[in-house]
Amino acid sequence: MCYTVNAQTPLAELVRQVKAAQAASDDYTPPGRVSGFAHPLLPVITEDDPKTIQLFKWGLIPAWAKEDKAAELAKMTLNAREDTIFEKPSFKDSIVNHRCILLVDGFYEWRHEGKSKIPYYITLSDPKPFALGCIYSVWKNRPTFSIVTTAANPIMEYIHNTKKRMPLMLSHEEQRRWIDPELTKAEIKELMQPLDESLMKTEVIEK
Repeated sequence: MCYTVNAQTPLAELVRQVKAAQAASDDYTPPGRVSGFAHPLLPVITEDDPKTIQLFKWGLIPAWAKEDKAAELAKMTLNAREDTIFEKPSFKDSIVNHRCILLVDGFYEWRHEGKSKIPYYITLSDPKPFALGCIYSVWKNRPTFSIVTTAANPIMEYIHNTKKRMPLMLSHEEQRRWIDPELTKAEIKELMQPLDESLMKTEVIEK
């Protein structure tokens, strides 16, 4: 799973790094380390507008959600499993028609050893910001997103040893393909695979 990310790179630098044309907002302070349960605004690029970095709220609310259920749904949709994403009512339209990438500097996961939890920080080996594969929805003119998760690769099986899941980490070569609106269902499934651990860097951090 993925519930805590590090988003510290300013929008202007992200624009340069990912070769986007512009950012949709100049009024954004990167939150740094942040939990999905705080439902932060974070930088994404969508298949509908692939040249613009936009700010979407973490915690997908389907377009059909009723007002009294929206907040509850947002807590349950921080992540979307790749093995059920085409069937779940909250996700099945978005995975086909509304994919996006979340731009982060890294994410955090905890290894359980007895009663202890050991925190790890995970990035790509390349120190640049990178993309997590996501889906999004617009509810009452408010765009929200969910991070797609996959089965863990060997290093993430060791770190996330209770759930053995990981976010859909995309290489720099794959991130634009994820938001290609012409992808077929088979091609989307092909991309929803755990990243090769040789492309990753992990380190134990202070709690």
